[in-house]
Amino acid sequence: MRKAFTLVEMLIVVVVLVTLMTITFRLGAINETSSRRNTTVTRLQKLENCLSGYFAAFGSYPPVAQHGSYNFYLRVDDHGIQNLDGDENTSIFGWDPDAFRRGSRPTEEIEAWNQVQAACRAQPVGCAFPFRKEFSDFVTAWSDQLKEEAADSKSLTHAQKSMFAAGFDDGISQNIGRHARFKDKTDWRDVQLFKFGLMSFLLPRYLIMMASDESLYSDYAQWTGNNSMPSDPLTGQKYISWRKVWDDANRDRDTTDYARVANIPSQAVCARWMPNLEDSVYTPHSTLSIFGVDIADNESTVGFSLSSTEVHSPGGYDQSSTSGQYVLDFCTVRDGWWEEFYYYSPPPYQTYVLWSSGPNKRTFPPWISRDSLDSKANRCVSAWIEDDIVNMSH
Repeated sequence: MRKAFTLVEMLIVVVVLVTLMTITFRLGAINETSSRRNTTVTRLQKLENCLSGYFAAFGSYPPVAQHGSYNFYLRVDDHGIQNLDGDENTSIFGWDPDAFRRGSRPTEEIEAWNQVQAACRAQPVGCAFPFRKEFSDFVTAWSDQLKEEAADSKSLTHAQKSMFAAGFDDGISQNIGRHARFKDKTDWRDVQLFKFGLMSFLLPRYLIMMASDESLYSDYAQWTGNNSMPSDPLTGQKYISWRKVWDDANRDRDTTDYARVANIPSQAVCARWMPNLEDSVYTPHSTLSIFGVDIADNESTVGFSLSSTEVHSPGGYDQSSTSGQYVLDFCTVRDGWWEEFYYYSPPPYQTYVLWSSGPNKRTFPPWISRDSLDSKANRCVSAWIEDDIVNMSH
């Protein structure tokens, strides 16, 4: 008789293989989680070093202006922009925290998080600004690709199709005239050309941000309202205009004119902590060299997508409109789960909290006392913050 495995032996082999595969997958998941956590902690430590350097140079931590309200009860629109007219939704807690821990995210929980996240982002980490002129063609090509995807895709939702079909422009030439009526405004939500988050203080903002049309820096109160006219470090004299600063900042890097901007004290001091940011800054650019240090996080630089860019029009993105959308350049730092860090520093900016929302990508404002919440809200908040990584605060 021909020998062969019995059914029982085959079942044993299958069980053993399944068990080994399960162990392998679990170990892989553990290793991945550990790697992401290590990345998060490492970047927190790097940012802490930068913040310590800033404090040593200026006597305070970065005075990031509020770009929104700390009130997490304010309603938000579909793009997370708060309604600052006082329209509140105070009944945001009550979803099942145990179901959330198991991975369920009901509509009520998502809506609650949208409000809370907007408050947590009141002092943003990232900075945003119009794209450099040399990227205009690239942005246009990507916009065309989005429109084609909207036309061809059968998997996108109606809202996604509407957003993709709108496309976006480069935020420079086409928008200067479009935003003329907002030139006297300084509120991010009114113009949405610039966002001055934490990175606009830790990076030399003139060298990073002053790369698009010069009129944006001379004519718009959103820039002038957030920057004092610097002095020429080589002569000690005040610059005569922002156009002159822009002109020098865009000179060839080997020229004396460029050196004038690079050596402005508020810019030059950033060189002290720039090595901490090597390969750590999330930006659409494959390379971004500042003071000889390539700060671009090449592993996460995957080009443009709607999840990694900011698409805006004045007053908020209008999905019913197919005009006015534009994309902004940006620099930020993200944790191991690809989420932007959170930052909070109240005036007079002698303390700060810098944290990650962790694997579940949920958190809660550190300035809110848990004692002020009822038991139902506390259960929900506990589920959000139990995996937060908050070990950088002073």
